[in-house]
Amino acid sequence: MARLLVTAVSTGISVGFFSTVIPVAVWPGEAKLTAPLFCEPPATEAMVVSDTFHDSEGTSTNYTLYCVGERGALTDEGFALPMLVLFTAHVLIVTVLVLLAGLLARARSAGVQDAVTEDYPEDSWT
Repeated sequence: MARLLVTAVSTGISVGFFSTVIPVAVWPGEAKLTAPLFCEPPATEAMVVSDTFHDSEGTSTNYTLYCVGERGALTDEGFALPMLVLFTAHVLIVTVLVLLAGLLARARSAGVQDAVTEDYPEDSWT
């Protein structure tokens, strides 16, 4: 069981680090999913804004989560904390999935082992 737990956690963390690419490069709007944690009434609608800067070193893009109120009032929630929440969520989801898959595989192999011993008892081998 300890081996399965270590495998699940290490896989979850590895995939979590890899999944940091998703909110930044593929779908920055995923940070909107964290809005219930960061946006307080009356600013309940979330939006992710990208700011692109050009300088002598090249181009860089920053993403920021803003909470917008009914009258257009903005609160800047940044991107680091929403990114940390997304990383944690990805790690937990993948860890639970790997743990469930491992437990299911163990249950199936134990079921197959029990079926084999029932079909072919050791006494009938001699």
